[in-house]
Amino acid sequence: MKIIITEQQANELVTSMLEDMFKGYEVKFEGDHRNIYVNGKLMAQLGPSSGVVSLDAFNELKDNLFFSSDKDLKEEVAKWVRNEFGGKSGIAKYGITFKKLHGEERDIPKKPRKPHHATRQDKLEPGFDLKGFKKRTSDIETRLQNKQDLIRAAREKMNPDSFANWWKREERKELERAEREKQWMKVNKALEVMKNKDK
Repeated sequence: MKIIITEQQANELVTSMLEDMFKGYEVKFEGDHRNIYVNGKLMAQLGPSSGVVSLDAFNELKDNLFFSSDKDLKEEVAKWVRNEFGGKSGIAKYGITFKKLHGEERDIPKKPRKPHHATRQDKLEPGFDLKGFKKRTSDIETRLQNKQDLIRAAREKMNPDSFANWWKREERKELERAEREKQWMKVNKALEVMKNKDK
């Protein structure tokens, strides 16, 4: 069964839970702060325009009530703190942060962070062989480069209009011209010899 509560009912639940947590509190003025103790435990340090509340309050509310965001939870606690303990007159908003104050609080669970695409793998995985990975990557890149070079060379070899093939054709023509000239020289010499004999 789905239970729907109004915003007013949600605020009343927050107020009720905070009142239970701070029941029988004691205020001590220490420096510029009003320190709020409950059963000997420091539960809040309140300054003129902002304050720190024990993580116990955050965890208790977070575990038992639904908030769309931590920001909403902070706003509700800030409202209650200001109404309950008062704040500096004239300030539009009383700032609240949650921290460990008496030392027995449970830490706020950290959200798992997605690794940045540029993050080094050895930072993400202890014991990761970065040098080996770089070498393997380099070998793959070299093989790919060699393969691309072979494909490029084969294409050039098959392309009749490539400079290399044009140069080979020109060299062949030059050799053929030189060979023809040699043949003509031999023929001319043979003709001269025959003429000299006739004389």
